[in-house]
Amino acid sequence: MKKIVFSVLALILLVFLVSCEDSTLPDLPDMDESMDVDAFEIGDEETNDDSDQNPENDSSEPADDNGETNIPDNDPTENPDPETPDETPDEEISEPEIAASHLIVATVGGYDVPMSGHVYYAKDGNLANFKEIPVAGGMGSSDGADLNVAAWENGFAVVGRHDSSSLYFFTPDFEFESEIQIKPDTYINMQDMVYNPFKDEFIVSALNFDTPSSKQQYSNRIFVLKKGTENKISELEISDNESASPAKMKVVGKKLFVALQNLDSHNTSAKGEIAVVDLEDYSVERIALPTTNPTGKIEYNAKVDKNHIYLTTTGNWKQGDGALLQVNINTYDVKKVLSESEEENNILDGDFVDLSIADSGDFFIIFSNNILYNDNSLLLYKPKEGKISKIDSGLNAFAANPIDYSSVNGKIYYFVDKKSDTYLKALDSETFDETELLLEYGPAALRVKYDYK
Repeated sequence: MKKIVFSVLALILLVFLVSCEDSTLPDLPDMDESMDVDAFEIGDEETNDDSDQNPENDSSEPADDNGETNIPDNDPTENPDPETPDETPDEEISEPEIAASHLIVATVGGYDVPMSGHVYYAKDGNLANFKEIPVAGGMGSSDGADLNVAAWENGFAVVGRHDSSSLYFFTPDFEFESEIQIKPDTYINMQDMVYNPFKDEFIVSALNFDTPSSKQQYSNRIFVLKKGTENKISELEISDNESASPAKMKVVGKKLFVALQNLDSHNTSAKGEIAVVDLEDYSVERIALPTTNPTGKIEYNAKVDKNHIYLTTTGNWKQGDGALLQVNINTYDVKKVLSESEEENNILDGDFVDLSIADSGDFFIIFSNNILYNDNSLLLYKPKEGKISKIDSGLNAFAANPIDYSSVNGKIYYFVDKKSDTYLKALDSETFDETELLLEYGPAALRVKYDYK
């Protein structure tokens, strides 16, 4: 089975390797397997003077079918005061009680192999229960296949990405339900989807969409889907920057946090932002980040820290300018937790890719290391101990969602490449016992789905 390249990052890597093909590479230095860093208190409200960011206000309603954006009458015009936020900082966000967790995995036969998408599930997260869910005709588009997975309380979906307008919905019993196309006559590159329980609607992010003049018009909007006998699709503008590039999303309480990559025509990013969408009225605020290009998923574990989300920013590839960030969900203060390094032999000399947070408070981070020529590693970061260690290598970092964690069984799931084969791995976050499963096709995404009581 051939390895699959899923993103611009991988394309950049390919160009780099080809350029080095005829040259003699130097002996590689030994990489330290662990490193001490400053201890970090999870949930700490204190912020750095140079990294606090006030939100920018921008209120919007979904555009109607002709593309007109509707602005509510009660459009707020003043930035909220971080010291007196609209919501009480210690306001409790009710978390439903989890009954069970299952693993959903999407694979593809190739980025350029039409309709080659497959979806599988492992009931109770047990890889021994790994089964395919039949979808007649496959998933993807006539030009290729690239997929992500979204999950919510009463179901899950596979999101068509590159040149695919299709959302494939499944029932809680792991059966295919329906396919809905967002913009069937337009090139879009969908990234993520979440469910809005306050309006019974789905929200989809996409990096770009077509215009009459160009296929590279980057997007400052997200799509809103109202499922029904006649599906209704509208658009919500979330930034005045046409190159905002909405990517990964996370619902926390009544707020939707949307990572904005701000990509230009060369797929570089000069600005990092998060849009915060009120799920009741679709008003929008924006948070400026101290680093650029937030590519990893937005992580939230209320058992560890109920007041903050965490995310990784890649910055510009191989520039040592990315970071692991903490964002207060009430005040919108931002703090750098870890920063990339350009110091030779430093375990953080490379690029942050993605992360998951275990209930123990440990961070499991996918990291692409530059010294070892992009040997993608799994790092274990213990914030309170101020220790970061490399615990696995050979990870496939370019899946749409390459890592996730189950609060039910305490396992971390991710993909590992071994020569020409790719394995799905389950790692116990406490004992570090591991199991793995050889995949028939290339990894596209994985997601833990919860059943609730």
